[in-house]
Amino acid sequence: MLKKFYDKLRSVCRKIVLFSGRVWAKFIAFCGRVGDKLTLFSKTKAYAILAKVVVVLVVLLALVQFVFGIMIYGYKVENKATKFVAKVLPYPVAVVNYDFVTYTEYEKEKDYIHHFYAATQQGSIDYKSIDSQILVQLIENKIILFEALKYHVKVNKKEVDDAVDNITIQNGGTDKVVKVLSDLYGLSLNEFRDLVKTQMLRDKVNQKVIDHLTVRHILIQVASDAPADQVDAAKTKAQGFLDQIKAGSITFADAATKYSEDSASASNGGLLDPFQRGDMVKPFSDAAFSLKKGQVSDLVKTDYGWHIIKLESRTGSVDKSFTDWLDDIQKKSLVLKLFKVT
Repeated sequence: MLKKFYDKLRSVCRKIVLFSGRVWAKFIAFCGRVGDKLTLFSKTKAYAILAKVVVVLVVLLALVQFVFGIMIYGYKVENKATKFVAKVLPYPVAVVNYDFVTYTEYEKEKDYIHHFYAATQQGSIDYKSIDSQILVQLIENKIILFEALKYHVKVNKKEVDDAVDNITIQNGGTDKVVKVLSDLYGLSLNEFRDLVKTQMLRDKVNQKVIDHLTVRHILIQVASDAPADQVDAAKTKAQGFLDQIKAGSITFADAATKYSEDSASASNGGLLDPFQRGDMVKPFSDAAFSLKKGQVSDLVKTDYGWHIIKLESRTGSVDKSFTDWLDDIQKKSLVLKLFKVT
């Protein structure tokens, strides 16, 4: 049985090798014929003329690139000619790892932001500071794109379509949104879609990488400047609820609904929206991030009063704020600014 299988496999492999040999031989013969024709063509007048034309075009292209490079980098000329040439010849304004931020990307971002300030007639605008921030943002976008590939994060067309549809529905329909985009930002709907996609990718990387906690909490309010007796009374009250929870006489969610003085979350069993480090006041954040899933904290004092916290879930793998993580990644990345904002 094995011998038959081996003989058949060897026969198939032999056929594949023979077929590959024939294909390769025909390819070599074809290249030879083309080479012969090119050799003959190289001896004609047409070849000599074509060679001179190619050399002239290359020189002209290099000259155009050099002249407009001086206009863009040296004199910061911003007109239709420089913008058109920059679309054809992608002048980089920054190097980010294995990618570039191009002059066209920078100008496109700058145009819609400047258009907004002009359309809303805001005075005393520090455009140099704004333009510097635009370049920083574009560099961040490239880093996020790189990290998205690393963590296998993608934003597909349907997700962008759904997000844009929701925005248009919430803001009076497509026609109204298109008019607002054009009047306030000088953007088309497709250009707006690109911005939405960029923001969605940033948000998805944030959610994928950064630790986010979902917790329930119970708050017993006491003013930050309350006298000591009020602070102690509130603490005693909160401790009583904590003792009930630890004894198992009431669930955390029921206790939050019944006792918490945080009206925004009490009706939902004390459940808060997911948050990352730095989103909450420090004592609350530090206590929450020290918990294991299902664990209940001791009493935590903040300027709002006394808290009891239960960790419901944790996602992500980096215990930092998104901003701090991004700063660390940027320090480790190759980032070269080739364009000085003036």
